[in-house]
Amino acid sequence: MMDLNDLTATELARLDAICLDYEKALRNGNAPSIESVIEAQAGKHAEILRNELIAIRDEISKSDSTDPARSTFAFTTHALPLAGGTSESIGHKIGPYLISRILGQGGMGIVYEAIDTRLDRKVAIKMLAAGNSIRDQEKRASLCERFEREARAVAALSHPNIVELFDVGVNDANPFAVMELLEGETLDQYLAKTPCNAATVRHIGAQIADALAVAHRAGVVHRDLKPQNIMVMQSGSAESKRPERTSSKNGAIARPIAVKLFDFGLSRSERGLFDGDPGGRTSEGVVMGTPGYMAPEQARGETAGPAADIFALGCLLFEAFYHKRAFDGATASARFASTLESTPETDPLRRRTDVELADLINECLNKEVSKRPASADDIALRLRRRGAAVDPIEQQLEHGYGAGVFVRRRFFELVTGGALGGILGGLAVQYRTESLRDIDSLAVLSFTSMQGEPTRLASLAAGQPLGDQTIEGGDEIAMLLVNELSRLKDVNVTPFRPFVAHNRDEIQAIGRELEVDALVTGNLKTILRGEKLLEEINLQIVSTRTGNQLWGASFVSEPGASLLEKSQLASDLAAAVGRSLTTSGGNESPLNQGSFSCLVDGVGRADPDSPEGLRKALSCFRSAHRQDKSWAAPLGGIALTSITLAAQSPTEESIALIQAARESAEEALKLDPNLASARLADAMLLWQTLYRYDEAARILNQLLLVEQNFWQVYRQLGLLELTRGNQAEALRLLREATQLNPLSVIAKVGLARAHWSFGNIERAIADAKRLRNSHPDNRLARGLLIDLYEHSGDFDAAAAEHVGVDFGTKLTAETYYGIRQTVDLAEYPYGPFGTLLNQAILDSRISGGIDDVELGTLADSTPPMLPLLLAGHPSFASARRLPRAAEILPLTYSPFSSANE
Repeated sequence: MMDLNDLTATELARLDAICLDYEKALRNGNAPSIESVIEAQAGKHAEILRNELIAIRDEISKSDSTDPARSTFAFTTHALPLAGGTSESIGHKIGPYLISRILGQGGMGIVYEAIDTRLDRKVAIKMLAAGNSIRDQEKRASLCERFEREARAVAALSHPNIVELFDVGVNDANPFAVMELLEGETLDQYLAKTPCNAATVRHIGAQIADALAVAHRAGVVHRDLKPQNIMVMQSGSAESKRPERTSSKNGAIARPIAVKLFDFGLSRSERGLFDGDPGGRTSEGVVMGTPGYMAPEQARGETAGPAADIFALGCLLFEAFYHKRAFDGATASARFASTLESTPETDPLRRRTDVELADLINECLNKEVSKRPASADDIALRLRRRGAAVDPIEQQLEHGYGAGVFVRRRFFELVTGGALGGILGGLAVQYRTESLRDIDSLAVLSFTSMQGEPTRLASLAAGQPLGDQTIEGGDEIAMLLVNELSRLKDVNVTPFRPFVAHNRDEIQAIGRELEVDALVTGNLKTILRGEKLLEEINLQIVSTRTGNQLWGASFVSEPGASLLEKSQLASDLAAAVGRSLTTSGGNESPLNQGSFSCLVDGVGRADPDSPEGLRKALSCFRSAHRQDKSWAAPLGGIALTSITLAAQSPTEESIALIQAARESAEEALKLDPNLASARLADAMLLWQTLYRYDEAARILNQLLLVEQNFWQVYRQLGLLELTRGNQAEALRLLREATQLNPLSVIAKVGLARAHWSFGNIERAIADAKRLRNSHPDNRLARGLLIDLYEHSGDFDAAAAEHVGVDFGTKLTAETYYGIRQTVDLAEYPYGPFGTLLNQAILDSRISGGIDDVELGTLADSTPPMLPLLLAGHPSFASARRLPRAAEILPLTYSPFSSANE
């Protein structure tokens, strides 16, 4: 008959996990029947599992313990007495030891507090439980032998951080061990009420490492290191005489902390210290330890050496440092799986308080034995290696929560008069408090160096889209602030373009161009504090009316801090103007840092004025999605950018982009049905490619109610109403879009084209000229003028807009179009319509119109701007009368004024 010894390590681990789950449920009073567990879990090992579950039930029936997570042998004066059938032992003697009370008991044994009558001292006595079942009797001999071996192993270990063994013996055939009585609390109890700072973690960890080093040198591996097997003591112990001290949470000096390891119940010897145990090795394939703290090799049933204890120490350090377990789960099976398959998720803010400690913890938790620290001695040395000087950043992070200290966020630190101050989050200096709350619109300028030097982008391309250029640190922070502040519902934040202002006049000039109440500006510099390089960020809010500074703050962070952590800056800016903002870094659901950085980069580049920027943005959003597939925002970015770029792309690329937009919008809306970017992309797809105008209009109007400053929503709804022929509403919405984003050429071109569509060609030409003069290198501004002049028959004026192209003199339509056909339409497009539709406009002017076959060919590729041009562009006048046009145009479509045809 098959028994436990016949199982593989994997099979044994699975059954062991089932047993642990059953034991936990049994202790909590809600265990299923054994037969139901067998039916659901056992498979071909039903009989083995049944025997194990029955044994667990019988053992637990002897004990009323309600705290299974606690170590069976926690030698603490604070342990709660547990009821059971052994209370009659109180007052009895075991040799010279007088039993005074029960400290704890479990399925394997019981722990008494006793008095050593010879030396008049308190001790703890660990006694192996007697078993009555046949199965207990069969195992009795081996258990007694193992108990005695392990007691002798602990006796060989003499160290201040290991519980001291005084005596061993047998009482009524029950072996017992007498150990020192520890006064304190177990590490899990200590951590539950005491968030440790990095110094305390190092102090506790170094003592545990010292104890393990001694054990390992003696050939003893603990194999069950966990918080419940470590006692934490403060003043009053021998350890308190040591000079090492740690700071309490509020910065005061705390009492010394000493720890002691106990319960070597699963320990083994590697050197054959005991008779009858050559090599001292437990059979490979037997899983022993505690899920969540045991090393991967233990979980697989392999032989556990000193590296297993190092892994467990890493789990303890992780839990103390990050205030959460490294490998957690609701069940033992889940903790087994987490240990074997998962990598613990760290807190980047916490990590930065002690990067060296965080790196050491990561090394200890490496799943490969060879990549863990070489020894416990090495770990103890590294834990104590930190210099005596207190790191000011860590001091603020760790102890800034005490009396008189105001904490905004752990990441930032006030800088006052060149010294590190005592407030986290920044000092706001308000010069004109009364005007800050009146700010309804603002823009963020590029950040400069401390010497006022602009970033490369601001000096080369002031006010231009970012495109695909490399982003520097100052522009990156500005883009971050725009991304975060844009979530404010009652403040319009202009999309980011590189700008720098050096004086009052430039501030006022930029304010007039951007049509905003205030500018956010700032500078960056690297500072040295002791031997530590830090990054200082200075922020200001400046009035565009007077040029006066309204608010200022300085923040310090460690170099390399992520954008997600720096997002708190936006919350402080929002508070300065009387608004409340929960930034991305403050979300309840933590975001992936890399994904967030890519998203910010993508949002900053996704400017419809720049196809190059749109393509780069698309790459950024895709990278963000790859790093966090559960976050809807990158998918929304992919969808909106794809359909926006599709309208300006060659045919094959446009088709692929439309499909990508459709798939990404659908996936994003499943994750977040209210995501504005995905809803906008969905509406654009509906009216531009599927011709479902009413449905798209409903979505866009709903978005306007909640996204009152999202300029692209106004633009899209304006273009939709233009396609429907609703003149007043189209002009109002398109005008609103240009006011929300005054830098957007594509928005202003759309408004000028709307005036033309409704018969006001003079206004359109005037607006187009003004745009061309302001943006002489912009293809869309010149393209609109070329379109207008060609329609008017002013070929000389149209030719003049082709910079560097020789059209000759005395132009006629024939000579002009002969040369125009040789000009790259991508360089001189009529508008943001894509290659296919721009070519259709030119062909129509040359041939005199578009017939049904040509319209069908155009429609087959569903170019996004086809409905708009079919409804209002003069080159499509003949096509509008074709039967096929009725399949594309809105049902409510009414012809525009004939003045533009």
